[in-house]
This record gives sequence, structure tokens and C-alpha cells, in this order.
Amino acid sequence: MACKNNTPLAKLARSGALLLVLCALTAAPGYARQKLKVGDVPPPRLGRSVKLSDYTGRIVIISFWASWCPPCRKEMGMLAGLQRVATREKVVVFAVNWQQDPETFWKIERALHGVDLTLISDSNGSIGRQYDVDSIPHMVIVGRDGRIAAIHVGYGESEIPALVNEINSLWTQAPTPATSQAASTSQPAPAPQPGSKPN
Repeated sequence: MACKNNTPLAKLARSGALLLVLCALTAAPGYARQKLKVGDVPPPRLGRSVKLSDYTGRIVIISFWASWCPPCRKEMGMLAGLQRVATREKVVVFAVNWQQDPETFWKIERALHGVDLTLISDSNGSIGRQYDVDSIPHMVIVGRDGRIAAIHVGYGESEIPALVNEINSLWTQAPTPATSQAASTSQPAPAPQPGSKPN
């Protein structure tokens, strides 16, 4: 039978030792994730159903938004127009409704029925945490190589045209060798601006 020292000093020593072990584990490399940055590979999934590797070779736009955010609402129209004109063969837009309850998301989804955007609910913020979202609007643009090409946070309506230009410039860039499945010598046509006619 083992004897256990239950004096207050012994209990304090055991608690202190446990606290030191926990601190060492949480401070060890690999336990604390660094914020995403340009050039990183994004988290592999958006929720349960979207696997980002399925979209390699296309520009992927992940926009975190909410119905109460005026720049976000303005951006949704621009992104829907870009998606429609550029086609899903070039650009795929995932509109992640951030931290709004499921009932509100359902109403939004019904109101946007027929709009060419993939709407994803993130009512508990778990997807947003993977993308370091702590305010909106928050947009992550993934290039055709599957790596983060740009991150934009807290922009206003006046900056939306510059975002469209940035997306177009990403399309005209030649893909990196890792993404070109067949060696193509021709440059792809740029993704058209919303309101212009596709080629």
C-alpha cells in the first residue's frame, strides 16, 4: 500500500508540477498555430462538404461575411457577378456566413436562391477560427496553385473594384509548375469583370 503525502505543501507542489507540465506542452512547437499568411496552404476543408484541393487550378475566393455588415452585402453582389461572368471553371466563390444563427442563414439562403455563390454557414465560428477571422469583411484568395495569394480584412465598399482587379491579375499569371497538369504554352484569358461579356 502506497503512502500519499496529503499535507497542504505537498498538494501545492503537485499542482505546481502539473501546471509547469501544461505550460511546457502548450508552449512547445507545433501546439500553437501561426496565423495564415500569403504563400501558405489554406486549411484543407471548408466545413464538412468542401474540400479545397478539388479546386486546384482555379482561383478560390473565401469571403467571410454577415447580413448586418454593409460592405459585406455590397461585396456579395460583386462576387456573384464575378462568379457568373468568369464561370466556375476559372473562379469559385465560397461565401461563408460568419457567426449568424442557423435560422438567419436559412433566410439568407432563401433570399439568395438563384445567385451563383456557394453559401456556407459558420454559425459557431469554427471555420472562421481556421482562417483567423476576428472581424468582417474578411477575404482569403487562393491562387490556382492552391496557396493563399491574398488576405484582405476590414475593407470598405470603395476597395471592392481593386479586389476585382487583383483577382483578374491572379488569373493572368501563369500557374506554377506544381499546378500545370499539362504543359500549356498559351496564356489563359483573364477572368472578365462583372458586367462585361465573357469571351
